[in-house]
Formats: sequence, structure tokens, C-alpha cells
Amino acid sequence: MISSKKTILLCFFLLLAGLAALTLTSCGAQTVQDQAAPADRGSFADTANVYAAKEGGHPGVIYGQVVGQSQERHVIRNGSLELTVSNTRETVSQVKNIVASAGGIIGSAYIYELKDDLYAAELTLRVPAAQFDPVMDRLQALGKATNVGQSNQDVTMQYIDMEARIKTLHAQEERLREILKMAVKIEEVLQVEKELGRVRSEIEAMTAQFTYLQDQVVFSTINLRIKEEAIATQNISPAPFANLGVRIKEAFVRSINFVSTAFAGLIVVLSAMLPALVILALLALLIRFLIIRRDRGRNTPPA
Repeated sequence: MISSKKTILLCFFLLLAGLAALTLTSCGAQTVQDQAAPADRGSFADTANVYAAKEGGHPGVIYGQVVGQSQERHVIRNGSLELTVSNTRETVSQVKNIVASAGGIIGSAYIYELKDDLYAAELTLRVPAAQFDPVMDRLQALGKATNVGQSNQDVTMQYIDMEARIKTLHAQEERLREILKMAVKIEEVLQVEKELGRVRSEIEAMTAQFTYLQDQVVFSTINLRIKEEAIATQNISPAPFANLGVRIKEAFVRSINFVSTAFAGLIVVLSAMLPALVILALLALLIRFLIIRRDRGRNTPPA
């Protein structure tokens, strides 16, 4: 009788936990919006405020979060541009200094030869959102800037929703742990542990997504492409005389090879025509002999 009562009580708690989870999920986002400042992200906002104050960020922008009258706006800011410069490697070095001074990092950098000793580079920059505009301005001053683009993606609702869902999952986990303490039968323990494992998996997956979203808000991404362009000058270029001796030698060798090839081809042709030439020569001699004989017959006086 006691075991039956415990089973009924356990089922009641499981049902109650499920209903509570559904209720928290449906109204979690609205609850977070009504709250002034969540406790678990207070330190994050404080750090952003301090950094923005030190670096002279724009008013109302804190690490990619636009502060409104009633709630924070979470915005992902990205940019892209192309630079035409006279020296790619020197420009890449200057870009690294700009990013480092802004508190950012170089996500990736690739330098390659474009054509004829002209080089290009492709870089992915990650800079604090508060420093996005200053960094873009400094990059454009390094050369001729083209294809400059910026994008602002407001992810406030997604941010709040994910934050509320994580809180809901943590509350559901705590209730399941309380129910697990009350379980007596092995079947009950296994059932609760299975549900607890599912909730833990959802928490880990959702936390990973939320961490990635926070990173995108805090740090802006700038895709930068650099290419060299030959600069026309009035100075005499030594390029036409470069490797002159080697080029003369190569031309002389090519000329000799051409003459040798032509002479060898002539010998081959004459060898192929030799039988015909012999026959023609014999016919020419025979005709000449007959002509000479005829002329002699005409010039001989009659007896």
C-alpha cells in the first residue's frame, strides 16, 4: 500500500514537472523581457561597459549591444572591404597592428601571388564591436578602398529566447533531481535518469549555441581583401635589360638549331629525290649526246 502511494506520488510529480516545463517555455521569453537586468549576465555587461569607456566606444553601443530605454539590443555587426595598395606584405603588417591595438585578433590570413610579382592577401579580422567603426576607418586609410560593406543583424529576440530556454531547462533539471531522490523502484530511477539525461543534453547543446551567439555579438567580423597594383613612374626601368646575356644566348642557340633543322630537312628531301635526279641526269646526257651527234652530221661535208 505504501509502495503504491509512492508510485502515485512519483507520477504526480513527473506530471507536475512536465506542465511546469511547458509553462516556463511558453512564457520564459516574456518574463526575461520584463526583468531589468538578468543576474547571470550582469558581469558580462559590466565588463563591456568598462571596455567601452576605456576605448571610447560610440554612445549607446556596448560590445555590440545597443542600449535602449527599456532593454538591451543585441546586434551582430560585420563588414567587408577591398584595398588596392602598393605593397601587400607591408599593408598586412599594418593591419595586424591596427587589430592588435583595438583588442582584436586575426582569424585567418592568406597571402598569395596574384601575377608577375604582384601579391594579394585575404584576411578575416575579429574586433570588439565597440571598435568596429574606428577599425573600418583605419583600414580604409591604408589604400584605395572599394566594395566597402557593413551589415547590422538584430538578434535581440533570439538572444532573449535562448537565455530563457536555458533557464527553463535548468529549472526542469532541478525538479528531476528532486524527483530522483524520491524514486524507490529501479524502473522509476531509470525513467527519471533517462529524462534527466535528455534535459542535460539539451542544456549543453543550447549553451553551446548561446555562447556562439554571444561571441558574434561581442566581436565583429571584417573580411578584408588586399591586392597590389603596379605604380607607373617616369624612371627608366631596368626590366628590358634584365638577364640580357641569357636571352642573347638563348636566341643564338635557337637560331643555330633552326638552321641545323632546315639543313637536315634539305638533306632528307635530296636523299628522297636522288633516284629521280639520277634518271633525269641520264636522260639529259642522252639528249645532249643525240643533239651533238645531229649537229656533227649536219656540219660534215658530203664526199
